[in-house]
Amino acid sequence: MSTQLLARLETTLEAALRTLGITRLCPAERAVRVVEFGAVGLTGAALNIALFLWLVGVTSAMVAGTVAFFGTIGWTFLLNWLVTFGRPGDLLRRFGRYLGVYAVGYVVYIGTLMTGLHLFALPFWLSDLSAVAGGGLLNYVGSEQYALR
Repeated sequence: MSTQLLARLETTLEAALRTLGITRLCPAERAVRVVEFGAVGLTGAALNIALFLWLVGVTSAMVAGTVAFFGTIGWTFLLNWLVTFGRPGDLLRRFGRYLGVYAVGYVVYIGTLMTGLHLFALPFWLSDLSAVAGGGLLNYVGSEQYALR
């Protein structure tokens, strides 16, 4: 995606968020970043769920969840580094920090996945979706405040 196109999309998004009154709750730049992070996260969630469902038939839910989770890290890091946070700093250093944040997110993800499957007996897809949402919140805060700032 070209920088000009991205800038135009961000300007349009900011105007929409102002119209909706969202920018009264937080600065416009942060509101745009949250929406972009969420959009990247949705693509990561779709990839995660697809990988999980593909693998859960041939391996345990724990292995499927682990592969799906780590399989999406590279994808979301690259998109967040390029789009959401605008290529801050050294790529390898930021990726290392991102991995650290997502390692903590992984603990939340697996804990939520296993709780959904075993404690609440939820279907695989719903347990995984809940795990993605819980880990995603932690990952945004960690990415914004540490890994990609």
